[in-house]
Amino acid sequence: MKVKSILGISTLTLLIIASGSVYSSNYQEHSKDVEDWRKTGTPEEQLKALVKVTPGTHHWMPEIAYRLQSMYWAGKQQKWEFAEYQIDSMEKMIGRVANARPKRGPSIDTFKANVFGELYKAVKSKDFEVFAEAVAITSTECTACHAKEGFGYIAIPAVPPKPNNIVLD
Repeated sequence: MKVKSILGISTLTLLIIASGSVYSSNYQEHSKDVEDWRKTGTPEEQLKALVKVTPGTHHWMPEIAYRLQSMYWAGKQQKWEFAEYQIDSMEKMIGRVANARPKRGPSIDTFKANVFGELYKAVKSKDFEVFAEAVAITSTECTACHAKEGFGYIAIPAVPPKPNNIVLD
């Protein structure tokens, strides 16, 4: 019985290896005539293709939300340096959204003007009550920005849920 099992496993292993090598060996052959726009396209074609593959707002928003959560809980735990790092990261990511999606620029400018100065001041105060108020304003501004951009169903709570973050207790 053991011999049959070993033979069956050996045969199956050989089939898998053989089929894998068939697919991998044909990869370059079947794709050799496919044009690579990065190498052969005009600058205008390359730019057009890059714009198509540039991540949109939906790509950045979950990361920004994660930073908001981490920032809030860092402040709650008096980890002010980490909270400030999260604010810096959010500001950079929102800048990327404005760069990648210029039509969102006016909404982002309003958001930035209403949020980041207050968040930085709140972190510097190292007073959680002041900080919690700045976070509540931030969540209101997030929700207002979403509504202005046609995503009013995306509402951000004033007290975000605790994120899965190894830095936080």
